[in-house]
Amino acid sequence: MIHPDSPLRMHRTAIANDGWMQAAPFECDTLIVVPGERWDVLNHANLPGMQAFHCHIQPHAESPMGMLGMVAALIVQK
Repeated sequence: MIHPDSPLRMHRTAIANDGWMQAAPFECDTLIVVPGERWDVLNHANLPGMQAFHCHIQPHAESPMGMLGMVAALIVQK
């Protein structure tokens, strides 16, 4: 199953896929990740506060009991 991963309020530059540098790195706010795939990205964390990285497929990130699974937090400080 795919996972469209995205940080809130933050852009990123995808620089490598599965360990191979991209010939043309690209900027994105959502990145589709397929099973077994890895991406190296540079996150442009320029807004202070807590940023949530999450999968856009709702059952992957949230249940009736709250956030779970494919959710991570990044705290950006100045």
